[in-house]
Amino acid sequence: MLKKYRNQIIFGLIGALAIYVVILLIADNQLRLETDGIGETLARFNVLMLLPLIGLQLVVMFFRWVEWHYYLGVVGARQKLSLLDSVLIQIAGFVLVVSPGKAGELLKAVPVKAKTGIPIARVAPVILAERIIDGMAVIVILTVTLLLAGDNLNLGTYNGIDYDLISRTIIFSSAALLAGGMIIVQIEPLARFCLNLLKHVPVLNRLYNSLTLFYASSKEIFSLRHVVPMVGVGVFVYIPSVFGLFLVLLGFGFDPSWALLLKAGFIVGVSSAIGALSFVPNGAGVTEISNAGMLLAFVAPDHPELTPVMAAAIALVQGLFHKWFRVIVGLAVLLIFRDRLLGENFDAAMEDLETYRHSEEKR
Repeated sequence: MLKKYRNQIIFGLIGALAIYVVILLIADNQLRLETDGIGETLARFNVLMLLPLIGLQLVVMFFRWVEWHYYLGVVGARQKLSLLDSVLIQIAGFVLVVSPGKAGELLKAVPVKAKTGIPIARVAPVILAERIIDGMAVIVILTVTLLLAGDNLNLGTYNGIDYDLISRTIIFSSAALLAGGMIIVQIEPLARFCLNLLKHVPVLNRLYNSLTLFYASSKEIFSLRHVVPMVGVGVFVYIPSVFGLFLVLLGFGFDPSWALLLKAGFIVGVSSAIGALSFVPNGAGVTEISNAGMLLAFVAPDHPELTPVMAAAIALVQGLFHKWFRVIVGLAVLLIFRDRLLGENFDAAMEDLETYRHSEEKR
């Protein structure tokens, strides 16, 4: 059974590598114009920025573990799991984001089940909660960025379309919907009423049974007393990534400014959301293309030195640290601690995972 998931991860890594090869070829041959190629542009990056970039990603990994460890306590697994095992499972789990559509992420629940006996069905909502908290944190960051920015962050008008107004409308509307959704979840009669409404909505009515069961099993996880502090932690997951892009820009010779930092915050938030929704392994290529496009749209007007090739180089360096650093560390941890992670009771836990997946597919 494990072989199936291993093949998914290998396929995801190969697919991601192929995407990057294509991006590099396009950036080097099609966008060269009168500028240096991608190799020459990358060579101009200030290597002194590498150490703080690695430090920022270690901070990201720490706060992601805080989310994970906190929610293990909510489902009763933290008390039965050693601190070291909790850390190792979380770090090794970073590798699972490269599975197509992140389908392999449920594997994180297997060593928890093997070591604590907590059923997969109880641990699985923790993994979903991590992803939902990440999405909520991105909306919070984008909302706060726009509120702080004021006129310092003008996203521009192109071909008669006011992208600044559209972006602000979408983000503020998403924040309002998020707040409304959280209120509904906290009031069970209201939540049940909204779920019952799905029965009468074409297409959406097929989701009724799954959402009802999910609400019953996840109600505690998504209570405000857990969500509010974890969204706060989620914000601290993304703030280092914002400063990461800012440092990458400085590494390519940009002068530091408040406006540049705000634009970095907006770009990281939007590209993270796009990458998460793409179902491409770890958002490979998708977030880089999004980053490059937004750099050209929002940063280049004030920085004419920002060429398409430079935008591609910035996006590639930022993507390496924002997405792939933790995958590399996760692979190292998985190889070093393989026996501990795949030890006693692992096969029985894998059977529990397959049973859980089949039951979910039948709903």
